[in-house]
Amino acid sequence: MRKLGRFGRNVISNAGGNAIHGGLQLALLLVLFQLLDDTACAAFITATYLIGVLEMASDFGGRLWATREFSLSQTPRLVLSQSLRCKLFYTVLSAVVLFLLPRNTLTTSGFLLSVLVAATQPSTDPFLWFLRGRERLDAEAMVVLMSRIVMATGMMLAALMGSNLTELLLIWLTCNILRMLAESRLAVVRPLFEGSLPNDARSLKTTANTIASTFPVGVGLVLVCLFQRATPFLLEAFATARDVKIYGTAFKLVNTSGLIATAVFVSSFAILAKAIETNDVERIKAVIRRKLMLVTVVFLPVCVLGILFSVPFSHMFQHHGLREVAQITALLMPGLYLSCINMGLKYTLNAYALNWLDVGAVVLGIVVLTLVTVFHGGLSWRVAAALGWGLGETTLLVVRLGLLWQQRKHRGVPIGVILGSVAALMLMIVASR
Repeated sequence: MRKLGRFGRNVISNAGGNAIHGGLQLALLLVLFQLLDDTACAAFITATYLIGVLEMASDFGGRLWATREFSLSQTPRLVLSQSLRCKLFYTVLSAVVLFLLPRNTLTTSGFLLSVLVAATQPSTDPFLWFLRGRERLDAEAMVVLMSRIVMATGMMLAALMGSNLTELLLIWLTCNILRMLAESRLAVVRPLFEGSLPNDARSLKTTANTIASTFPVGVGLVLVCLFQRATPFLLEAFATARDVKIYGTAFKLVNTSGLIATAVFVSSFAILAKAIETNDVERIKAVIRRKLMLVTVVFLPVCVLGILFSVPFSHMFQHHGLREVAQITALLMPGLYLSCINMGLKYTLNAYALNWLDVGAVVLGIVVLTLVTVFHGGLSWRVAAALGWGLGETTLLVVRLGLLWQQRKHRGVPIGVILGSVAALMLMIVASR
């Protein structure tokens, strides 16, 4: 039997950990959906989406920069030092800017706790960036999964005992801090603490250069994260708490499964970066095609089953709110596939350093999403938001494919398979209505 390669081991371990985490998140969400009233549940959902944006804003491109540098550098301690200073700068800046987002159900204390939770999340953790750069996603998955199991279990028990939002967020924050302490003791991260830093390692010029080099990547990542959560934020600003609760739950159900696709792209990023660095054209094509085809093989059947069975399955629970959630979930399925493919195209553009072009693509997608959601005519806010997300993702797909084609970087992208899959899902949605 052929031995499983490092890429396969990384994908399986990271995707498996994300799948279990997704299941825990969904279980927690359903418990809170049943126990909390509309306003409290809407506040928690808003906090989770805000944490997602703050995560991206906290590392602001530092994760991709550090992953690349850790994979190539012989001085990991210097990379860690630069990553921490860059992360601190962008965390403070993003907290100030994102405080201006409209919030009707989330209090100021809830926002501040969300900032602290986001700053300690796995995606903003330099220890884990090091493991990704060294292609040790198996070790990352083990540590992160254990902390997520403890966190989800603790929050569910606290919810059953009647805890409020502040207490739930404090449990989340505590688990994140304990995870980081555990990581610092692992043998695999020991190189980060060995050796001495160069004399100029703490110079302002070096730090400023690092911040500047991550800025275009960070802008793109934050805009993508805002794009992914724009519809819940629009409903938080304009619609009712009930709309936020129903749509936010459906969107969380759909978006959580995308964590598995992210595992594929994260696992392949260091490999793709090395292939581009050495100008290995055949290797580049193989990596890009493999990751996009793998996501299609996994997610196309999931989206088809979601369209066909979300609503019938919800009837088993005899709960009117869950039936409403299922209706929106089915409408979101084409957007789920588009979102997974778009994330793969984004990582490809980042690997080619086409960051500002990607920023323009995301801005256009946000404009389309916002216009469709806000000017929804006779449609309900929930339906308009679902359609807006799907059309925004479609816009993003077309623009990113066009950019790769224009830059002659499209080799390896299975364009026919992607467009055919999107068309089939949209036809299924129309036929099912």
